Amino acid sequence: MSDNIIIRKANESDLEEILALINAPEADNGTLMELRDANTIYQTILNDSNYFQIIASSEQGIVGIVTLVIIVQMTHEGSTTALISDLIVSEKLLSQKLQATVTIDLLQYASNLAHEYGCYKSMIQNDYQSELTEGACEALGFEKSNHSFLTF
Repeated sequence: MSDNIIIRKANESDLEEILALINAPEADNGTLMELRDANTIYQTILNDSNYFQIIASSEQGIVGIVTLVIIVQMTHEGSTTALISDLIVSEKLLSQKLQATVTIDLLQYASNLAHEYGCYKSMIQNDYQSELTEGACEALGFEKSNHSFLTF
């Protein structure tokens, strides 16, 4: 894990810093969410035992976030699958090496948590910072798959 960076599950007190990270121009196209709306959504997330916001925090505050959703299935004998998405790492971390390390640490934490939940596979899908995400996935041994289809 990176020096002075702590990776952990988010809690109620993290919402404003998470919003600041999400609302940055490099993330989510700079889309802003009202605090009232964000609080409602965030409470729903925190109250769902299969939904996790995982953060990287430093002396600067929250510098990274990733979402993990555990999907319970009827197939594979009722096993679970992990969906890891919405990875964002702050550009305040000026070093690209530190950005890459935080990205790897966030994905590793999410993967370990998915393993604890008995997930037989993990999927990573991210709309942001594709170079960081791709490099981290390769470093962690994730395989590329062409079995996904998307619509927006």
